[in-house]
Amino acid sequence: MKGEQKMNLNLNFIKRNSRQVYNTLSHYTRCTFAQLEQLCHMASTDLCLALAQLMRENKVEQYTDSQTVYYRPLLLPA
Repeated sequence: MKGEQKMNLNLNFIKRNSRQVYNTLSHYTRCTFAQLEQLCHMASTDLCLALAQLMRENKVEQYTDSQTVYYRPLLLPA
């Protein structure tokens, strides 16, 4: 029971961070990981988990342009 509760709290924390990252990305065309760290004021592990959650939900994509990795929000069909 305690492990399950802790996992739920962690998932809630990740989802809250992912909403913050998505809101930040929605104001920019694209951002690097370092830019998102600064804009969101998150530790790299927390940002990585938030981005993974957003990519799993098909809300954000990761792509490479001129050997730099960027993240950008995906436009979902209405």
